[in-house]
Amino acid sequence: MKALILSDEINQFHWSMLKSVLLVLSLLPMSQIFLNGWQATEGSSQIMVGFFAISLFSAVTLLSFYFALQATLAKLQQQQMTVLEQRVIQLYRYVPMLSLASMLSYLSLQI
Repeated sequence: MKALILSDEINQFHWSMLKSVLLVLSLLPMSQIFLNGWQATEGSSQIMVGFFAISLFSAVTLLSFYFALQATLAKLQQQQMTVLEQRVIQLYRYVPMLSLASMLSYLSLQI
């Protein structure tokens, strides 16, 4: 039986994709925590909580955009790959950016 063994470069590429997608997926619970915290406060403390929430959320959004962009532009040596594997990797590299775009569009509709 033939076992699927990925090269070290593909394995690192896969883990960078997973890290990027998990960072993007962390935006949803973070936004809910900030929204609930903002609604639980009253008056002038809402300004401080809102500023903190917007600052931290925008920083994580920028980081997730950077890592998704880095995963999209990653260079792999495709000398030993078949054409099918090359096509799958070309499609797979856009997963973090698509998940970021869908998460931000979902959050913009919710808030």
